Amino acid sequence: MFAATLAMLALTVVILQRNDAVIFRDDGRLETLRHENDPDAVVFRWRSDVDVPMARRFEEKFAEWAPMTNRIVIDLNSPGGSIHEGEQVIREIEKMKRTHRVDTRVGERRKCYSMCVPIFLQGEERSAAPNARFMFHEPSAVNQITGEIEKQPQFERDYVSRKFFNRYFTNSDMDPAWREGLAREWKGKDIFKAARELVDERSNIVTVLE
Repeated sequence: MFAATLAMLALTVVILQRNDAVIFRDDGRLETLRHENDPDAVVFRWRSDVDVPMARRFEEKFAEWAPMTNRIVIDLNSPGGSIHEGEQVIREIEKMKRTHRVDTRVGERRKCYSMCVPIFLQGEERSAAPNARFMFHEPSAVNQITGEIEKQPQFERDYVSRKFFNRYFTNSDMDPAWREGLAREWKGKDIFKAARELVDERSNIVTVLE
């Protein structure tokens, strides 16, 4: 019995350590530099998943640069990732917008998929290269320890999907007619769009085509 108890305790410790590794891992790096065309602006360049420690990096860099600029340009190239971390990033951006102008950008042949899109939509000006790629799809439940997608009952998937859509797309600058079309089309699909397509379709996701 004692041996079995020790084994269970050891397993619990391993699980907690793995969970901490997922929650607190330090994979992301936020690069900051002066904007080449606007010396008063600072670029926050993110080239990674939407995952821990993205929000913390934004908070730290904004605290460092806020006294030296009045404009932040968030330059994204991300396959998406965690809804929870994305929400924390958006909250940090909302704090920035209280005192600074915040624009977003996706550059030449770069991508902004999944949870990256709601972050991109936070920009006042949202610029992209014509061949920048965007992807929209319904959210998936992901096991925080294994990283694997978990199966959900249909009613639960529908609820999570509606909640995500309302939070990040209904309450955004996205064109209402385009948004309605997206709501009809995205069920069970990955919808890819080039920035030029989004502009041609008057989605109001990209406001400036570079």
